[in-house]
Amino acid sequence: MSEFTKKTLRIMLVENDEDDVFFVQRALTHAGFTYPLFRLRNGREAVDYFKAADASSPTFPHIVLMDMKMPGMDGLEVLRWLREESQFKDLSVVILTSSDIPADMSKSCRLGIYKFLTKRTHYDNVISTLESFLTAANALPSNAKMGMSSD
Repeated sequence: MSEFTKKTLRIMLVENDEDDVFFVQRALTHAGFTYPLFRLRNGREAVDYFKAADASSPTFPHIVLMDMKMPGMDGLEVLRWLREESQFKDLSVVILTSSDIPADMSKSCRLGIYKFLTKRTHYDNVISTLESFLTAANALPSNAKMGMSSD
């Protein structure tokens, strides 16, 4: 198993706000993340994607950055659905939100998020979270990286 890098990390962004998409993309580019960002526009698109997805596919995301407040199906509903599906229960999800309501953070944590980040903080926090994810993934024994191919 080769080591994960900024050039091989597959990131999915579930975000309805075009400005936030722009800032995330810009932050990723400036930090040297060069693998194309896979973007979905809302929670319903995310669930539809995952219903048809194969977690062992070489294009399956390693980590999902997801807005919490989206019209229709919000990020917490998507996260709840993911945790109920056995093949996605361990998928790393970072909640991005403009909310700093403690109950939102608490609900997210109970559903097993990787990280909870408020958008008011700088997008540098997104980058440091992804770099921490890379470090942690690279520290895993090879057999624990099953399905996390860096192709």
